[in-house]
Amino acid sequence: MTASEDKSQHFLISARARTLDVKRIARMSEEEAVDVFIALRYSDTGGEPFCSKCRCQVTYKINRTIKNRKTGEITGTSRKYTCADCGHQFSPTAGTIFHSRKLEHRDILLGVALWINGAKGMAALELCRQMNMNVKSAFVVEQKLREVIGSIQHARKLSGIVEGDATYVGGYVKPANFKKNRADRRRLANQSGRRQAVTVLRERNGRTRAFVQSEKDTATKMLDLVELGSEIITDENKAWDSLDAIFDRKRINHDGRDVANYGEAAYSKEGVSTNQAESAHARLKRSQMGVHHRISGKYLQGYADEMTWREDVRRLSNGEQFLQLVTAGLHHPRSKRMVGKWQRKKRAA
Repeated sequence: MTASEDKSQHFLISARARTLDVKRIARMSEEEAVDVFIALRYSDTGGEPFCSKCRCQVTYKINRTIKNRKTGEITGTSRKYTCADCGHQFSPTAGTIFHSRKLEHRDILLGVALWINGAKGMAALELCRQMNMNVKSAFVVEQKLREVIGSIQHARKLSGIVEGDATYVGGYVKPANFKKNRADRRRLANQSGRRQAVTVLRERNGRTRAFVQSEKDTATKMLDLVELGSEIITDENKAWDSLDAIFDRKRINHDGRDVANYGEAAYSKEGVSTNQAESAHARLKRSQMGVHHRISGKYLQGYADEMTWREDVRRLSNGEQFLQLVTAGLHHPRSKRMVGKWQRKKRAA
């Protein structure tokens, strides 16, 4: 075992021991960071790389020099592997969510660690300032991490006792200066049209799934989202009424209307509540208000997945969260949405 591999192993042991030293990652050499990627990606074979095409485990290492495109100056080396059977060359990040990277491996690990430590998330502008890089690069890293988290959160159906609730995100309308000119912003005619519904389904003491769609649309797809035989708890919204014929459903009356059918108004009654689903909403809202301030509608699903994941792993240490996210990223296919974004393409002459 080389010195860099030994240091990488010590770092992984400390992370598994629930401690994540960000300063240690910042001092890490590029060679040590590559060893961390290899250990996490090829953990099933004891850290021995294998070909992603033919699955051959006989490979040999090659080091390529990296040159500056303008000056031709050698700025470093990159580690690649060649398959002894089919001759395919690959790097530790090839075919993963970190495919087509331009950041160094150490910078990726540092970015993930800093991003993990944000209790309510971290804006791309803050991450780029802490790492001294372009804000677009920071945004791409964060979006790739959210894509990985989405695959974790939506990996399987929910089961057991599942709470369902919805909230609205975005579409802020600034009130007029004079009170006499202010309109009722609760009315649909006075809204901007950018408000989007985020429906959350959350297991009691389990995982959470978020969907950028209304409660009615979520109810129509419930058989694809929740295991049959589960108990569903919702509020008095009539959009959930179609579930009564499929699931064992209980209601909690929040607004106090129609007491005869839905019972006395309360937040929780005899163990029936949607408080855990609303807790996931609160984390998303606080992230928007205090960190991001504005979330673009086309990226809202990623932010919702991120906040549900942070809510689910809030009891885990930052070291465990770091290892879970990096390992999942190294076993996730390349991003089709973020690869090549903002990279200038040469036009044919």
